[in-house]
Amino acid sequence: RTRTRTRTRTRVHARATSNISLTARKQGLGQRTRIQGYERTASAWPSPSSSPSSSSSSSSSSTSLAAIAHERDHERARAPTASSLDTDTAEDVGLLRVVDIRSIQQLIDELEQAGDALVIVAFHATWCAACRKVQPLVQKYVKDREDVVLLKVNYDRNKQICRSLSVKKLPYFHFYRGSQGKLEDFSASAKTFQRIRDAVALHGTPRCALGPNAVPKSLEKLRDDLATN
Repeated sequence: RTRTRTRTRTRVHARATSNISLTARKQGLGQRTRIQGYERTASAWPSPSSSPSSSSSSSSSSTSLAAIAHERDHERARAPTASSLDTDTAEDVGLLRVVDIRSIQQLIDELEQAGDALVIVAFHATWCAACRKVQPLVQKYVKDREDVVLLKVNYDRNKQICRSLSVKKLPYFHFYRGSQGKLEDFSASAKTFQRIRDAVALHGTPRCALGPNAVPKSLEKLRDDLATN
């Protein structure tokens, strides 16, 4: 009986050991299979550079960007510039009716070349709140008038001009016309913009002016003094 029990225990132990080994082998095989399958799947994945969908989307994006850039360049090429416009067209869009003055000589030239048009010289500064409000109103009003020219003089860039013309308040406006020279000067804001309208209505009426356009003597003297110095 003792021998029988010993043999039985040995067989049970061997069978259990065999089952454990088989289970372990199955589990290892399953893991290797899963790992190998993952590796096969991963290796089968196309790289971003070789993906047809990626390359097609990239190509379409590049094409879209190129088309947008081409259209933008085309619009810029068609946009009118002051140098490419003739006089009539430039006057229609207001390019020759509003001028930023940057030197004494430029101001003198603009006054002399204005012909019989009414010239408004607007003195302003970027730090002047009243100037920022009234300047757009004046500029818009002038663009609708072919017989009015607006010369914008920035105080900070043209202090010598302002001193020579006795400009001591901003915003300030001078009105010139032909051989008559300066007709009127005053300060006006957005609230008193009607005063500018009244001055244009008064001085912008049709008239025949004989002789060359008058330029303030103080400007000519300032120009000559700077030329000699």
